[in-house]
Amino acid sequence: MDALAAWYLFWVGVAAGVALLAMTAYAGVSPLWLRGVLLASGAVVMSRYVSMVVYATNPGPPAWEWWSRCWFGTSVGLTLPGVVALDQLVRHPAMTPKKLLTWFSPFLAAYAAVLALGTVALAPDPIIGMRPHLVGWARVVLGLTHTGFVAGFLWVGIFLVRKLPVRRIQVALLGLMAAFVYLGLDGIVESVGWWYFRPFLFSDITALVAIWFALYTAQSSAL
Repeated sequence: MDALAAWYLFWVGVAAGVALLAMTAYAGVSPLWLRGVLLASGAVVMSRYVSMVVYATNPGPPAWEWWSRCWFGTSVGLTLPGVVALDQLVRHPAMTPKKLLTWFSPFLAAYAAVLALGTVALAPDPIIGMRPHLVGWARVVLGLTHTGFVAGFLWVGIFLVRKLPVRRIQVALLGLMAAFVYLGLDGIVESVGWWYFRPFLFSDITALVAIWFALYTAQSSAL
């Protein structure tokens, strides 16, 4: 294994570790059913990093083709916790967890359709092993859905930063906004087929850290 391939696997390990860190913050969210949803989303994120190792260390397609769909698990595994983290920071009495998930459901439906029904093809990774990528309508739908999500998230975040005077909350909100803009740009790059420009997981790591920090800020502020 050359140095670049080892560097690739190192960052997969770092991303998995940061995902576990974020899951420690999920464990402090209530009610219990929402905590379970967040921990499940964390498991989906972890499945992405397992799939990256599977495809990096196997010269051909693995026996379990569903690992290719796990590669795109962060489309749900990061966006849903990001929305919950934003809500936990604001704690508006008119917003309940069920209402929040209802608002998120159109994005969830689009992401689920892509993951369940989209066509996935394999291509050589620019660094090591193979890499799944979406083709046809699934790539377009994922790109449009993620762009719409990031745009809406940014709009809500800007509104809240201007309305909430607490500095710690503002910093956490700005961190979430910056992380999801970065994640959105990375997603656009991959959706148009330029994934060879983003071999590492810096946007994933940034989003996970921002989500962890936002939830930590919300939980410590509530004490």
